[in-house]
Amino acid sequence: MNMTATILLQAIISGSTITLTVLVTLLFVGIVIVNYISVRRFRRKSAETLHVSHIMEHAMKLENILVIRFLMSEGRVENLYGSYFPPEGVSMDEFYEIIHPDDRDNLRNFLTQLSQGHTATGECHFRCHRDDIESNDWRYIHNNAVSEGRSMPYDVVCTLNDETVSQQEEQQEEELERRYHSIFERSVVGLAIYDQRGMLLAANENMREIFHSEEGRDPRYFDISLFSRQPFHDLMKENEVSEFHFCTKMEIPERNLSCFLEMQLKPQLDDLGQVMHYSLAARDVTDEREFYLKNRENDEQIRRANEKIQRYEMELQYLMDKCDMRAWRASFRTSEVTLYKGLNSYERKLTMRDLMHYFVGNEEGLKYKFAHPEEVFGQPISLVRRMRSIFHESEPMVWNLIDSIPVFDKDGHLDGCFGIIRNITPLIEAQEQLKEETRRANDSTRLKSVFMANMTHEIRTPLNSIVGFSDLLPMIESPEDKKEMVRVIMNNCDMLLRLINDILEISTMDGNAIIITLEEVDFAHVFDDICESLQQRIQNPAVQFIKENPYSTLTISVDQRRIQQVITNFVTNAVKYTQQGHIRVGYRIEEREERREERELYIYCEDTGAGIPKEQQPSVFERFVKLNDYVQGTGLGLSICKAIAERSGGEIGVESEGPGHGSTFWLRIPIK
Repeated sequence: MNMTATILLQAIISGSTITLTVLVTLLFVGIVIVNYISVRRFRRKSAETLHVSHIMEHAMKLENILVIRFLMSEGRVENLYGSYFPPEGVSMDEFYEIIHPDDRDNLRNFLTQLSQGHTATGECHFRCHRDDIESNDWRYIHNNAVSEGRSMPYDVVCTLNDETVSQQEEQQEEELERRYHSIFERSVVGLAIYDQRGMLLAANENMREIFHSEEGRDPRYFDISLFSRQPFHDLMKENEVSEFHFCTKMEIPERNLSCFLEMQLKPQLDDLGQVMHYSLAARDVTDEREFYLKNRENDEQIRRANEKIQRYEMELQYLMDKCDMRAWRASFRTSEVTLYKGLNSYERKLTMRDLMHYFVGNEEGLKYKFAHPEEVFGQPISLVRRMRSIFHESEPMVWNLIDSIPVFDKDGHLDGCFGIIRNITPLIEAQEQLKEETRRANDSTRLKSVFMANMTHEIRTPLNSIVGFSDLLPMIESPEDKKEMVRVIMNNCDMLLRLINDILEISTMDGNAIIITLEEVDFAHVFDDICESLQQRIQNPAVQFIKENPYSTLTISVDQRRIQQVITNFVTNAVKYTQQGHIRVGYRIEEREERREERELYIYCEDTGAGIPKEQQPSVFERFVKLNDYVQGTGLGLSICKAIAERSGGEIGVESEGPGHGSTFWLRIPIK
């Protein structure tokens, strides 16, 4: 531009006016063209510079980068890019206040080296805080610095990159790695990692202990592939993607290893399903196996013991049910008595006062005993008491056998007692029945002795009459006397026959061989025949025989022979004890109030004889019983009648107001 102006000036001085005019015009055009070109070049260069600046600014924003300048000569820090500090900047002392105390000296030395020209560029890391310095929220800054200027101390331009997030992520990764490594090493099971070829990469401490591994890189495990070992050799092959879980016995004699291991081998796959590595978990279950076997043995023993206990409980429950027995426990501290019918639950609870009401008699003595339990229950006792029934309302009074065993507390004081209470009423009744049977047997023996003596007399009496009158009969010439002797002989024969029949009946009864044979008969006609034969036995003219037959005909099913036997015994006894008055024999059909569904044949024999005392009436139907020893007879007739009545399902009895008032014997049997 200057050169062009010089040339034009020389042309003006030496040329003509026209030439000068042309030159001025050309100069103007040249100036315009040069200015246009300069302006375009400047604009293009400015646009390029602005474009690059925008790109750099965008990149710095994306990377969260700030640019600051340390004006070392002024002791001040200012922003070049970003707003890390206020627009007016901060002092160096204020800047160092936000730096972590542990990083201040390092940063100060770093800036000094740059400002003194010892190095032109450098980088360092430091921690700073933008807010509360007491907080632990430190930012991690990566600093790239360069020195600039012509005189020392140089200014230092720093590019700050906030790496807090990456540092935190790195720390988290390190912490996570540390934790995983800790878990891996301290796992309760043995863990090992194998590569794709089955070569061991790492094993934790537990795994090394399980396999008795040597310190360092044990060649037995690191130099041999997993796939060549048992049992993996048979279970899997290389690049196997299946998971295995099994238990095996591991034996390595040269390592003194013999144990049971529970193992799980699991392949770890990548996104394409290819094996990256294998993880093996192993757990020594030798002790668990021993514990399991012992526990199973204990369970079996417990099962057998429970079966025995259940059997014992069942047997005890059976005994308690069949023997009407209860277990009981008393507490003197709570004054409570608990009664158990089984081992699992109680049947009822009573207070001591309530229990006293079930005992019969000696109330004052019971009160004293329950008030002073140490004197009574301080030692094992067993007693039999008659009580009101505790368990069965249908049995108002029962006999109980009570066993008691004391229970003492840790100080030796009587705390209570327990035992068994058993209803022994059937046993007591059996004992009483045995006593009665013994008495009756003794009486029977005595009566049989008396019976044998009486039989001698009873049999001799008719025999003597028969023999004596039979000897006299040929010597008598009078027909009337002969007839009387024949009558006496016939009566004694009949008496002897009845005596022998009674003896035979008793022997039949002892064999439980009385047979009732029912047959359909017209009982009105049968009764008339029986009475006609019995009427002839009454020889005393002062005694009247009365027959009461209310039916002209009566068809029923009865044992005719047994009925005749009963009526004959009734009338025979009445004849023996009646000296005057009458003997009334009859029958009728009755329906009893309490047994309306059945009809009964009621037979009676009423006499006006000697009568029977009240206290002797229950015994007249027993064997060998005679109310008058001077009256001929065996004492068996009425006992035979009683046996017939019972065998027929009926009843027999006697009614008498006492001596001198006569008596009425009766029989009731069901009929169809």
